[in-house]
Amino acid sequence: MFLFDKIILFVIVCQAITFAVILYILSRENAASKRVLGHYMVINSLYYGISFLYYNKNFQEVTYLYYLIIPIILLIQPLFFFYIKSLTSPTFKCTPKRLLHFLPSLIVLLMNVFLYSFLSPSEKIQLLTFSGESTNKILNFYYYLHKDWYHILLSIQALIYLGIVVFNIYKYKKQMLLNFSNTEGVNLNWIITLIIIFISITVLHELLGNIDKVVFNVRARLSYNIFYMLIISFIGIGGILQKEIYSEKDNEIAEKDNESKYKNSPLSEDLKKSIAKELMLYLEKEKPYLNSNLRIDDLSQSLNVNRQYLSQVINEVYNKNFYTLINTYRINEAKKLFYEKKHKQLSIMGVARSVGFNSKSTFNTFFKKFTGNTPTEFILKNKL
Repeated sequence: MFLFDKIILFVIVCQAITFAVILYILSRENAASKRVLGHYMVINSLYYGISFLYYNKNFQEVTYLYYLIIPIILLIQPLFFFYIKSLTSPTFKCTPKRLLHFLPSLIVLLMNVFLYSFLSPSEKIQLLTFSGESTNKILNFYYYLHKDWYHILLSIQALIYLGIVVFNIYKYKKQMLLNFSNTEGVNLNWIITLIIIFISITVLHELLGNIDKVVFNVRARLSYNIFYMLIISFIGIGGILQKEIYSEKDNEIAEKDNESKYKNSPLSEDLKKSIAKELMLYLEKEKPYLNSNLRIDDLSQSLNVNRQYLSQVINEVYNKNFYTLINTYRINEAKKLFYEKKHKQLSIMGVARSVGFNSKSTFNTFFKKFTGNTPTEFILKNKL
């Protein structure tokens, strides 16, 4: 059992390092999110590397690293949050304000270095083996700090970041329909699954912590480590496959959003109508909605209109969000193809793709929503 546990720990270290290398290579293409996730993997590899040495009873080596354990763990949650932000924000940057997320880790590190400096080599070994009370009050304080108070600190941090991450995903899901005409690849459903798993890990970690306080339970720890090995794989593969939601061009547009010709103009009713008319003519003449990857930033740039104003016009004049507006045009275009009987040369999926849909299920859902029939029912009903 102990041997299998150590093998699992070693596998976690290897897979985290492997994913980190792959993500760093992929991040060369201005993929900020993959770079952040690479940092996340490195931190995990450090934590499990030290854990591997500890459970392999390499106490002499671990004495040089033990004071880093809690500071390293305190970096995991902020980095996961930064990964979410780097995916969902077109202007994500590691600003001085954001660096405050690392402050708890830095404070604990400095405190650990200070306390650790008062311990002799034998006392450091005693601390690692949790061999009971000592005449050294600093050693006793350090022992209970790690056993009880740091456990509470990590629990509080996990709950706080869980709330922050869920809030950011919820906020992004609302904004997504205002910015994208297709949600495939940008809906972050795998992140939603990950959050559910994240909650499970947090609960399991707390349960394991309580079990280990009572008795050294290798079965409980082994189950946790196997679970975490699967999670690292899920995060790593998901991160590699996840495309960048916002491009470098999107970043530039977001930063220059206030530089449009409407910067100093109040969005009056007349101005709304003017923008709405310009938008309608552009959609009908140029048919940009046929581009499955169309974003509101693309329309904003083509019309030379501030994207926030454009979004407001779509919401207030058309009483729709960007996602619904564009897919309404796509459905109308699909109906034209069916009436022109061009669908006989194309499958239903072929029609869907030709009007800008990447998913047959999304096409069917929208088609039924706007026509009351599925594409197949529509064809049969109209004898097309």
